[in-house]
Amino acid sequence: MTTQEGLGALGLGTAVRHDRAHFLDLLGDSHAGLGRYEAAIEAYRDAAQGFEADGAPCSRALCLFKIADSYMSLHEPWHALGYLEVCLPLLRELGLVRHFSLAQDELAACRAELARAHLLGEGGTASPVTERDRPARPEQPRRRR
Repeated sequence: MTTQEGLGALGLGTAVRHDRAHFLDLLGDSHAGLGRYEAAIEAYRDAAQGFEADGAPCSRALCLFKIADSYMSLHEPWHALGYLEVCLPLLRELGLVRHFSLAQDELAACRAELARAHLLGEGGTASPVTERDRPARPEQPRRRR
């Protein structure tokens, strides 16, 4: 019997999966706090998938918002836009008013940045982006160890 089968037999499979999603969410928060946004995005994506599998829509919506926020921190609004467009209706439906308002503000900032870079198409959606269209990423300050 594998560990997963044993946990399932004990009724702990879902609990372990849910704990893993929470761990990944916290790991993403830690990475984001250290300015490691790519690693944060990866952790948040995995957490969002786990929360979706667990039927935890609030946690999933918040992870999607954190992914968008991380992309904005990387100055990549073309990636953030899609996540914001997915999480906004979820946040509204779930009654997460504070986060809904924050996501609306983030969407407005995202669209403004895309418009400045001439990457926003008609109707407020992102137009296809090529590598040459992307603005240069600013240098990240290096942390001393």
